[in-house]
Amino acid sequence: MEWNRQTLEFLSQCFLNTLSPIPEPRRTAEKALSDAADLPNYGLAVLRLVAEPAIDEQTRHAAAVNFKNHLRSRWLPAADSGISPIVDSEKEQIKTLIVSLMLSSSPRIQSQLSEALAVIGKHDFPKSWPALLPELIANLQKAALAGDYVSVNGILGTASSIFKKFRYQYRTDDLFLDLKYCLDGFAAPLTEIFLKTSSLIDSAASSGGTSAILKPLFESQRLCCRIFYSLNFQDLPEFFEDHMNEWMGEFKKYLSSNYPALESTEEGLTLVDDLRAAICENINLYIEKNEEEFQGFLNDFASVVWTLLRDVSKSPSRDQLATTAIKFLTTVSTSVHHALFAGDNVIKEICQSIVIPNVSLRVEDEEIFEMNYIEFIRRDMEGSDVDTRRRIACELLKGLATNYKTQVTEVVSLEIQKLLSSFSANPSAHWKDKDCAIYLVVSLSTKKAGGASVSTDLIDVQNFFTSIILPELQSRDVNSFPMLKAGSLKFLTMFRSHIPKPFAMQLFPELVRFLKAESNVVHSYAASCIEKLLLVKEEGGRGNRYVAGDISPFLLQLMTNLFDALKFPESEENQYLMKCIMRVLGVADISAEVAGPCIGGLTSILSEVCKNPKNPIFNHYLFESVAVLVRRACERDISLTSAFETSLFPSLQLILANDITEFLPYAFQLLAQLVELNRPPLSPNYMQIFLLLLSPESWKRNGNVPALVRLLQAFLQKAPHEVTQENRLSQVLGIFEKLVASPSTDEQGFYILNTIIENLDYSVIAPYMKGVWSALFTRLQNKKTVKFQKSLVIFMSLFLVKHGQAYLVETMNTVQPNIFTAILEHFWIPNLKLIMGSIEVKLTAVAATRLICETPALLDPSAAKLWGKMLDSIVTLVSRPEQERVLDEPEMPEISENVGYTAAFVNLHNAGKKEEDPLKDIKDPKQFLVASVSRLSSASPGRYPQIIGENLEQANQAALLQLCNAYNCGIA
Repeated sequence: MEWNRQTLEFLSQCFLNTLSPIPEPRRTAEKALSDAADLPNYGLAVLRLVAEPAIDEQTRHAAAVNFKNHLRSRWLPAADSGISPIVDSEKEQIKTLIVSLMLSSSPRIQSQLSEALAVIGKHDFPKSWPALLPELIANLQKAALAGDYVSVNGILGTASSIFKKFRYQYRTDDLFLDLKYCLDGFAAPLTEIFLKTSSLIDSAASSGGTSAILKPLFESQRLCCRIFYSLNFQDLPEFFEDHMNEWMGEFKKYLSSNYPALESTEEGLTLVDDLRAAICENINLYIEKNEEEFQGFLNDFASVVWTLLRDVSKSPSRDQLATTAIKFLTTVSTSVHHALFAGDNVIKEICQSIVIPNVSLRVEDEEIFEMNYIEFIRRDMEGSDVDTRRRIACELLKGLATNYKTQVTEVVSLEIQKLLSSFSANPSAHWKDKDCAIYLVVSLSTKKAGGASVSTDLIDVQNFFTSIILPELQSRDVNSFPMLKAGSLKFLTMFRSHIPKPFAMQLFPELVRFLKAESNVVHSYAASCIEKLLLVKEEGGRGNRYVAGDISPFLLQLMTNLFDALKFPESEENQYLMKCIMRVLGVADISAEVAGPCIGGLTSILSEVCKNPKNPIFNHYLFESVAVLVRRACERDISLTSAFETSLFPSLQLILANDITEFLPYAFQLLAQLVELNRPPLSPNYMQIFLLLLSPESWKRNGNVPALVRLLQAFLQKAPHEVTQENRLSQVLGIFEKLVASPSTDEQGFYILNTIIENLDYSVIAPYMKGVWSALFTRLQNKKTVKFQKSLVIFMSLFLVKHGQAYLVETMNTVQPNIFTAILEHFWIPNLKLIMGSIEVKLTAVAATRLICETPALLDPSAAKLWGKMLDSIVTLVSRPEQERVLDEPEMPEISENVGYTAAFVNLHNAGKKEEDPLKDIKDPKQFLVASVSRLSSASPGRYPQIIGENLEQANQAALLQLCNAYNCGIA
């Protein structure tokens, strides 16, 4: 893209139109810019437009945002992204211009260009951009000399973004070389500007300087502190160790001084608090990583931070300062310097002046509870990344308990009693005290290793539950004091394994009742509590404590209340309610009486979310609920299948017809489940979908492939005759060849191939086998991976047990004469021992046994060495300890918060394909091995002991002898 007047006018008009509220010109402009982005020098042209003073600020700001995003996608795009990268000559010109342009821009544009510069720095700095640091330092010193703090802060902000990588990247030699380069160049100028700005602040504060003067100075100090954190994160640099007195002296000053000119307004107070919070993070880093060098400053900082915390108000604007300051005290409490807290009444003072005030509910907490229930639950129950005051204050108590458990328990127990006494004296006025007491108990409980069980030394759980929690749960008004109800439900959820089953069974109807609560948090916590109770295991992990019979008496009411709760405002897509529905359906006995309303409710919700899929977690649990309902109901009564089809087909066809990308993998998995529940012949509706499945267009999205394979397997299993008509098998094998050629989809290709072998007659597949082997051997030659090799061994084994060794050898040798022997020697024998999974181990062991006992070529004396090596591999495979060769059966996995509609496939656990054992008549592969070899050796006495002695490892000879003795077989 050439820079001239026409380019300037074209780009400026496009960027102006992207801001239009009218869709048509906006979309046209976005399309024009998207097309132009592929042209060489596009990024450079946009940057030059940003520099044009004649263009209005709004247009230049839009251009700066576009420039930043252009660099993000094209500076170093992924190799397989298909995006053309910015060429090197354009990159060099951009790097030459960007710093000076950033410094001369307005604050809004400067911030975008600073981010763009950081994008380049992430990839190129310092090795491919050695000029950047000297340029930043020169401009910093020049701006500082001129007192131009807009430019100073622009440079410091950019440096902060570039140096952040030192916090998060792994410790490598390259990283330390980059860090040394940055320290050598920037540590001294950083200290110089930090101390200079500090003296300007002192001067302005003592002479009554205004907030306008102080604001940019405090922002500069905050940025210096963030850079200090990045440069000190990996190790204590020698420079900062030498200048520790200056830095720590300034840190202490800011934590202990007041600045009325700034702190009199909320904006100014936030600025000062942000600096103090950054300092608390720095001193926390030093106590964690440089304890020995920092210990001389520790007492003063502990005292200053404690004093600061006592004066910090409960205003949300001061939350960051409160949490970082408490974190510092927590780190000290678990360090070797914990004796600072050993004095008389210190823990009591901390509890009363820091912990209780920060755990007590604030008006802001109540507002979040009422106005943003998802955020409240995220913070309160799920332990989000947000450090709330409540949680961090309890972490301080846990830290103190590391070394002073008895004192902490005594003090907190006493505080809990005081809070509960205050509540008892006036429940309606002091309900927050009870909430505080419950929160302390729940937060200070400790999880036992390896399970969901928790314990606490603060209270007797049974007594506390009976006297404090139960009255809330038995309250007839589910809407009164909702925060107390939520806290009580959370307590029951936390200590669910402590509650005896008979007692919990009496509580179930109360929990069902709480699903009717108007508060989104309360009915979410009730649903979560039911869901978690149904997961409780018996002592020792033997099965679930609560089974179908336990929830049968109130199952209909439970399901009714759950579906009704989804009609409350803001809870239409409540993931806790939907997860509870899924869990209940997975446990309960599903009669037709229950199945009807449930499938009606679920399909109604499904048709609604199809209009605008926006909550991936809710939608996942929705599809899991449909899958588990279909599975459990049809296990009990297969005749319900047609009713499910009638209910589900409109929604599934809508998803396919409208190409609702987010839901396609789910739709294919549900269709596979329904196909498998049918008896042949399949209805025309299904066969239409089968034809859609054969279209190459369907397989273009990687995220759909596992679900499409799952559906194709179902058709191969239930409609094998239809698959073989009208050249369809050739199309299916074409899909297999495409999938098996790529390491990312080869496993899916084998799923198709294995299902073909299991369900189609040999006469049908014989004409295609040469092409199948060619595709497999080509891939083996070009890109060998462990996963592919194991899959190929399993396929060859399956082919052998289904169609016999003669066809296996014959079809393989059509590709190339005697290729079977080469594959056996160089591939099958060495890879057999890698197989995992009980069904897979049995299949491959039995197949290999049949191979050496039935194949004429291997029974020939000239093949004795090959025969012995294969036997050695079989013995290795079957002799491995059980835990080494059996894969754990996965339980229903938790869906993490970051699940989204991405290219990644999301598996429906409840619609999974049931693994079939192709050798049901053979129970024990070890017995099959020794019996087969024993029969073979009895026909040729004396021959096989010699082969075994010459070819089997010593350990395997002993293992084989042990197996023979165990099964009363001998090898003559």
